[in-house]
Amino acid sequence: MNPSDHQEALTYQVFTLMDLLQSYGVQEIVISPGSRSTPLALAAELHPDIHTHIHPDERSAGFFALGLAKLEHTPVGLICTSGTAAANYLPAIAEADLSHIPLVALTADRPHELRDVGAPQAINQQNMYRNCVRYYTELPIADVHESHPNLLETKVMQCVQYLKGPEMGPVHINVPIREPLMPDMTRTDYFFRSEKGMQQYSIVPDGDIHLEGHGIVLIGETVESLDCITPILDRDNLTVMADPRQHIRRDMAGVITHQDLIFNSMDADQFDRLEREVDFIVRIGEPLTSKATNKFLAQTGVPQYVVSEHQALKTFPVAPKEAYVGTISAIMKSIRFTSAGHGPKEWLMALDGRISSRIEKYISDYDDEGRFMYEIMRHTPAQRALFLSNSMPIRDGERYDLENTQRIYANRGANGIDGVVSTALGMAVKTPLTLVIGDIALYHDMNGLIMSKLEDIDINIIVFNNNGGGIFSFLPQNDNQEHFERLFGTPLDLDFKHAAALYNFNYMHTDKVEDITDGLMNRKGRNIIEIKTDRVANAASHQDLRRQIEDVVKSVEI
Repeated sequence: MNPSDHQEALTYQVFTLMDLLQSYGVQEIVISPGSRSTPLALAAELHPDIHTHIHPDERSAGFFALGLAKLEHTPVGLICTSGTAAANYLPAIAEADLSHIPLVALTADRPHELRDVGAPQAINQQNMYRNCVRYYTELPIADVHESHPNLLETKVMQCVQYLKGPEMGPVHINVPIREPLMPDMTRTDYFFRSEKGMQQYSIVPDGDIHLEGHGIVLIGETVESLDCITPILDRDNLTVMADPRQHIRRDMAGVITHQDLIFNSMDADQFDRLEREVDFIVRIGEPLTSKATNKFLAQTGVPQYVVSEHQALKTFPVAPKEAYVGTISAIMKSIRFTSAGHGPKEWLMALDGRISSRIEKYISDYDDEGRFMYEIMRHTPAQRALFLSNSMPIRDGERYDLENTQRIYANRGANGIDGVVSTALGMAVKTPLTLVIGDIALYHDMNGLIMSKLEDIDINIIVFNNNGGGIFSFLPQNDNQEHFERLFGTPLDLDFKHAAALYNFNYMHTDKVEDITDGLMNRKGRNIIEIKTDRVANAASHQDLRRQIEDVVKSVEI
């Protein structure tokens, strides 16, 4: 093939690929600069209906794209060069897989003749995310064969089936490219397709489902808004408990949100009472954050039913009696709930209220991270989303949120601290947002802060700096003090004012609860607020308040 034929074929391939993806809803792409990916990057940049973001760190770029997609589960593309650049997407793709986020990884690759021969920047990229993607394909080297247009249409049509619906998740298209790498930048006539949109899937179960008696309904995170099913759930024989990431708790009256503290504090007699009074348990959406609730589910003999909007069924912590996959609202509307006997709703709701009252009454006695979280949530306006990092912030958010007014988000697919900053910044492009994070997690993704500077993204970042991994102070590892600090405490002795200066953030620090005000929590611009706490004192205070909650729970008459 002569050079002009090669450029023509390459231009047609990458411009058509980009136009097809855009027509199916991929309208944002995060590009990490590189040489081999030049034609892909230029195709995305030149497309009039694609908005590009430039991120120099592929690992953070993957999570930034995940954050862009997370708010409304819209598909977002990623472009990188060949070699380890592509490998750096794996953590974000793993999170996207488990969280059902539609990322499209477009990885440039060396052509076949440069593979396995020692050529530079060449690793095996074929199906390199095989455990984490819904779909994989590799495009052929661009040529002028008559089958090429049909093949591109087919590959993209196959790919986009996984960008919406019950099998939604990340996909991977590997694109081997020969030099010369420059496409014909004048051929924007290849961008002509109108937006097709993607088919809206609605799966309705066959026949009715009949559940008789009193049930507990546990609702985890869902893609689908569940506002339309509140009339179905608002029944005397259904006790509804919601995860902090489930936004139905903001509007539906009578939703229990202290299930973690309730199940953490019950004694054997109270669990026996639940076994007697509860006839079934319905689990909707993703598994809950609460470890105590999941422990209860794993041990109870009450029949459980899972309602999932995804084919990749998550049965944790125990396989249910039955599972229903499809559109959640349609499934819930097909269930016939009939009541009989006496259920636990009245005393569980009263207990939830008493726990809130106890926290409200005695929270001022503490100045630990839990107290700070209480004040952060109380002073953050409802229109501002909260992104809560793993490991302690999401748990403190669940325990100390008494008002249930914020939209709360977290990366609970893989439950890791990887990429938290970048995910939050991606979301902050779409909505006012405050990130609450620990010092280890912020350090782990500090590179992600660059996007706030490059794209002028406003965000408030509240970092709890307890000089180490605070979550481990609550785990059995803490009993072995001889090795604990070095292996688990991991003190870093960081002062984040230097990071704030490096990335052009406003900075303040405090160790005073009184500083958490409406004004501080609604501050405009890019802000890092560092809260210095003590790990040992924090663990002791948490345990002390938990003992108070145990007293409240155990005071319930059996």
